[in-house]
Amino acid sequence: MTMASKSADVRPKITMACVDCKERNYITKKNRRNDPDRMEMKKFCPRCKASTLHRETR
Repeated sequence: MTMASKSADVRPKITMACVDCKERNYITKKNRRNDPDRMEMKKFCPRCKASTLHRETR
């Protein structure tokens, strides 16, 4: 049995960071085949106390 490396993983863990304050608030998974580019979602930022745009960080 062979183990897949983390870089070749189809569903890697990604970190979402707030666009306004740059704080990394959320960790989620994404499917690389369906979403090859960086994800963007509107999520609640506890530091800004508002729903702001969160982008995937490297």
